[in-house]
Amino acid sequence: MTDNKTNNFTCDFAISYAGEEEEIANGIYQSLIEKYEGFVIFFALRDRNKLIGNDGENFFENLFNSAKQVIVILSENYKKKEWTRYEWDIIKERNKENRCIPIKVDNVKILGLPSNFIYLKFNGDYEDIANLCIEKLVTFEKDKGIVRKSDLQKLTESLENSRGAVDKAVQLVLDKRERTPLKDINYPKGNFIKSFEIIKIEELPYSRIQRLSARINLPDNLSKEEVAFNIKYCTAELFNKNKPDALGLFVYSSEASNFLGFEKFNVAKADFAPFGDWGQAEEAFAYNLPSDKFDWKIEFEESYFDKKKRIKTSDEFARDLVMEMMKNKKKK
Repeated sequence: MTDNKTNNFTCDFAISYAGEEEEIANGIYQSLIEKYEGFVIFFALRDRNKLIGNDGENFFENLFNSAKQVIVILSENYKKKEWTRYEWDIIKERNKENRCIPIKVDNVKILGLPSNFIYLKFNGDYEDIANLCIEKLVTFEKDKGIVRKSDLQKLTESLENSRGAVDKAVQLVLDKRERTPLKDINYPKGNFIKSFEIIKIEELPYSRIQRLSARINLPDNLSKEEVAFNIKYCTAELFNKNKPDALGLFVYSSEASNFLGFEKFNVAKADFAPFGDWGQAEEAFAYNLPSDKFDWKIEFEESYFDKKKRIKTSDEFARDLVMEMMKNKKKK
């Protein structure tokens, strides 16, 4: 996340909710991630590792004061809980023009919420809620002059910041660290047809961490929902059989017009890893995190879905990456 004027924002969205509304909070979180995986979202269910060992009051005060948008799931449960009342005390002190995105699940009346305050009544339409939240975020960023990093910039930074990964991996070998076996994950639900073919599976032995990479082939003209279903189905199939600490999928369609061979994915790339982050496999292994802490991170290739768009070749992508890195070095 880049902000040309300030570096005070730590996340795009923070979700405040009572435990009884965890399913609703998770639905909102998943819808936002599916819209754009680059959002930085604090969601307590997924981010408990950030809370352990911290002063809770200071943590949430800093969180809600530094989030671009705060999504509050208001309910009678929210009103009754001591901790959520504390969260609300912080949230209501935010700038009144950008205080929060309030979503009511019942007829609760919250102290400090004016009667004329406009809120969204929860009706189960997570996509609609996600769209509203994103519109609020985009408007806020535009008003503040905030510019997001390009995917190329993000990749460049990840390469430049990768030092130490080998040292961590080697240390796990020296420690002879073991972990509790991971449990199976569920297959995705939906009225879609399994249509993938596994082309290649590679084990990536790295320290005691088992990473698995696979290439799969799909038919042409599938929707994003169908592609995501096949990714998650294949993930469940491979993960339950092999129990890797991280799984990467490269998705191709040899029938599609943007197909450049099985060296450059032309449909999607997906990681199934702790908190959706391939780089957290070592820490997840070290802290013995269970499989319910794993999540998907899916990057779609838009030229598969929109035939008017063109896919970059590997040479073009590599050239742009080198140019970006050289440009960044000149700035330092």
